[in-house]
Amino acid sequence: MNTATGHLTLKDIAELAQVSRPAVSNWRSRYNDFPEPVKESTPRKPLFDADAVVAWLKQNGFFPEGAEEDLKLASLWATANLLRSHLPVDEIPLVILSLLALDQDPSFEVSAEFDQITGRLNENTLDEVKHGIASLSITDYAQAANQVVDRFLGVGSRGERSQYGTSTSLSSAALISAASTTLEGVQTVLDPACGIAGTLLGIGAAVPEAKLLGAELNPSTAALARLLGHFADSTVTIHTGDSIVHDPFPETKTDLVVCEPPLGARIPREQLGNLEELFGPLRGLFSDDLFLLHAAHHLSPDGHAYILTSLNPTFRPQFREHRQRLVAQGQVEAIVELPAGMFASTRVPAVLWVLRAKGVDEPLLIDASGEAPETIPARIAEWLTAARNREAANVPYKAITLADVVTNDGSLSPSTYLAEPISTDEAGSEFDSALQSLEATTKDLMRIRTPRVTADAIPTSTTSTMLADLIKSGHFTRINGTYRADKHLESGDVYLARPNRNTAPAFVEDHDAADVLRPGDIVMPRIGELPAWVHQDDGKTWVPSDSVIVLRPTSDEYEPDFIAACLNAAVNIDTRTTLPRRHPVARIAIPELSSDQQAVVAQAHRSLDNARTAARQLEREAEHASDALINLVFSGK
Repeated sequence: MNTATGHLTLKDIAELAQVSRPAVSNWRSRYNDFPEPVKESTPRKPLFDADAVVAWLKQNGFFPEGAEEDLKLASLWATANLLRSHLPVDEIPLVILSLLALDQDPSFEVSAEFDQITGRLNENTLDEVKHGIASLSITDYAQAANQVVDRFLGVGSRGERSQYGTSTSLSSAALISAASTTLEGVQTVLDPACGIAGTLLGIGAAVPEAKLLGAELNPSTAALARLLGHFADSTVTIHTGDSIVHDPFPETKTDLVVCEPPLGARIPREQLGNLEELFGPLRGLFSDDLFLLHAAHHLSPDGHAYILTSLNPTFRPQFREHRQRLVAQGQVEAIVELPAGMFASTRVPAVLWVLRAKGVDEPLLIDASGEAPETIPARIAEWLTAARNREAANVPYKAITLADVVTNDGSLSPSTYLAEPISTDEAGSEFDSALQSLEATTKDLMRIRTPRVTADAIPTSTTSTMLADLIKSGHFTRINGTYRADKHLESGDVYLARPNRNTAPAFVEDHDAADVLRPGDIVMPRIGELPAWVHQDDGKTWVPSDSVIVLRPTSDEYEPDFIAACLNAAVNIDTRTTLPRRHPVARIAIPELSSDQQAVVAQAHRSLDNARTAARQLEREAEHASDALINLVFSGK
């Protein structure tokens, strides 16, 4: 295979050429003959003709030696990408997997969901995708199907599309690893909120003879789960619906339940039917509470359940009686507190519940909250086994009794029982360190010089011009920020410039080199009254978020710090609304001053902005020192 039919993203090109994505962006800006994006693409997500890209890479010596195998995979992406401009990204895998199944077996019966989605496509597009798949000469259809799903829906996709739980995501991998400790004799496995069945099929690979049962609320997601089950050649039954409202397996008792339920969702009490006859009063409970009860109910006498929730069910007051009842009935074997970052769609800390049908006298509480999220799947089985055998583990754990639970107001949060009190020496050291930082910040603040001008020296203006007119006349280029944070990224090479510069950094993957902020660029929040600022070179690559506008100076007639100061002026903030917001660009006024007069204002503005930044740092350091002081007082307890 020497070519690839279809479209490639910047990410696809980078992987094929074995370079970073910024390198591909640099090629686009440096080489005039680099292929132009196809007409179906967007500025935010450009697409490129695959044949043209492969030809260009080979012509310019950027096609790596021995990359023919990579080209086969790139061809799969190129074919799937033909649908990007026609369908939402999360619908593409269902179409591609259905066509893979038809390519493998022309008699395969596609789902109603496939017909519904492809009904929105024109016939030529669908034929082009079919032709692309046929030309791939696929031999391992299961591998191709999993590659497509992981590509479009897996841990490497954006947070808003990562709710499906592939077996490669941290949460599913942790559940599979934990459940691997009790797979002997397992004949039935249930996942009552299975998503695309990544966890369910991952368990099925370890116990191929087991009957797999799943339920999923979203019909398209359920259809995709069935397709993956088909390619995995597993005995899997997937029902479409809400397991809590309409249990598809009401009388079934299973050897193993695995589940990552929706977090914190409300289910109207009138939809809960006769569940209160099974579990008692359910007023005020959330979805993760209910799925814990649901899992316990479906266990066979020797069964185990592994449920991944947020921390809330371990201490939520509305769930107190149910927690205590589960403990009293011997159904809570272990609770493992995990760090934030386990869930693909949220940064809240996670908790693994291990439930039994009966027979647990002393629940085990394990605190792994201080561990790195990416290490959890490889280590959680080891921790569970060690705690069960009462052996040494490299995370703290403790066996508790029902009396302990009652004494602690029904809490099952591991950190409640395992938190080590800080010693007086440690608290004293922390306080001394906080004071030293505060002193250093105070000295920095004292070195700041206020503007050495008086009111008489500050120029005033009786006339002004509109910012929009300055853009039209070529003094500035307006760049509308379009980037959003790639939520799965905790670090990266490309930083996202957002309205509040004091928030934790966010990162993006794909970007255009033309959008990278340059020193002197003015970054202006679209709404609100957060200040505009002038970008300075800090050695990092920044691109503008969709919540800011960038004004790039194209002449020396206007001082960037002067413009930023004007953007922050009260006259350019609409205070008539409930939430003050900046005027649109067309209504932002800029006083008419000479270059020398602008320089006077700009210098004063820089001095005051530095003072403001230092003062905020001083406030943070003082708050830290205050907290350390109180911790020191309590350390003697």
